[in-house]
Amino acid sequence: MYRQLTTPASSRRRARYSLIWLLATLLAMPAPAARADDIARYVFPITDPFEATVSGTPVELKHRFRLKKPVQRDSFELDIFPERKVPPLFRPVRTLAFSLAYQESPAPLIFVIAGTGGSYRAATAKYLESVFYQAGFHVITLSSPSSYEFITAASESQYPGISVEDARDLYRVMQMSLALAKDLVSVTDVYLTGYSLGGLQAAFVSHLDEQEQAIGFSKVLLLNPPVNLYASARLIDNFVGSEPGMKNAYDYYSRLFGKFTEYFAENGMIRLDDEAFMFKFQESEQSLTREELMALIGASFRFSSAGLVFTVDALNGTGYVVEPQQKLTLGTPLEQYFKRGLWWRFTDYFDRLLLPHWKDRQPQGSERQLIEAIGLPALCDYLVTASKIGVITNADEIILRPEDLDFLTRTFGSRATVFPRGGHLGNVQHRDYVARMLDFFGADTGGS
Repeated sequence: MYRQLTTPASSRRRARYSLIWLLATLLAMPAPAARADDIARYVFPITDPFEATVSGTPVELKHRFRLKKPVQRDSFELDIFPERKVPPLFRPVRTLAFSLAYQESPAPLIFVIAGTGGSYRAATAKYLESVFYQAGFHVITLSSPSSYEFITAASESQYPGISVEDARDLYRVMQMSLALAKDLVSVTDVYLTGYSLGGLQAAFVSHLDEQEQAIGFSKVLLLNPPVNLYASARLIDNFVGSEPGMKNAYDYYSRLFGKFTEYFAENGMIRLDDEAFMFKFQESEQSLTREELMALIGASFRFSSAGLVFTVDALNGTGYVVEPQQKLTLGTPLEQYFKRGLWWRFTDYFDRLLLPHWKDRQPQGSERQLIEAIGLPALCDYLVTASKIGVITNADEIILRPEDLDFLTRTFGSRATVFPRGGHLGNVQHRDYVARMLDFFGADTGGS
């Protein structure tokens, strides 16, 4: 079952709860085996990967859209588990919203999976939608399985993080949304991509599709994926500092806001919708240090994990964040629960919620086995031979260890593009990055 939304899905969300999603997506508005021409012409002036992650691509190096036609899109909701009961607080997201951008003529359709905790309306997701739409694709954009709306509406177990299970949940949603799309538009082929965590999940979905043959993806592209998911999460957790719960957050944010205030005094109005704002800010005297940049990235991830922990705890009644007897309604103040969630790193979620859930069904399983099962190496044999799957990443990717980057280049060979600089998705709007994406899918660049 599905229904078309007449108003944006976000307008139906309660403002206090959507704050978690908003804070989690702030940073999204940011000897390799690769094609020699891509790398030879590549220019990216930001040498620090953390600064690249936050500042993004300088305006003059961004992909330029040739057509600039408005994206034709509609939003829909899928009722995936009609019999599912959820607390009153979560009823606005009991059904899963997604968007379909559509061409007037027959065209390939590409699925885009958002990154960690991201909504289908997240900035990077919408940017990729625009890129592929302008290149002539239909585009279905899906929220991350780690987002509160997906956990509530589309996760069978409501314990995201086990890649095989997340893939099954995504695959179910993809089948339903594709059937809907084919009722409305003519689809000539089906492709798949995802960024960050969504890239890893795209690999698992592709592997599942090889078994089920319900969709038949012709091409699959992983954008800046983690390799060892647990190791990547630990890296990001440590950006905040060694003390749980961001003990020194007040001092950090005081310094941060002080720098923004100084910048405002010198330059006038700060426009956060200015796509070059952070790049300009980092060229000013108030620029953030590497440590401050790392803390900013880590804090964004911590906001995302706080929303994840709160949602899983509240829906499953584990009692870590929400007292079991507490009835959550639309009027329940959530600030205390959000603060409790901030004490949790992703690795805490893994150890205290995900691992026990997994061991309930795998009593003989170990922590090491679960860590190995949720990363790309679990699919190594498939990825080595799957000629339809490619990957794009950066040599200075902040969520990868050296051995992770080596895994990608060895596993994918000529299907891997590794740009020298860009951090984590800091170059996703770069003209060469976009050109490589579109070239992989056999599309015209649609720009320069």
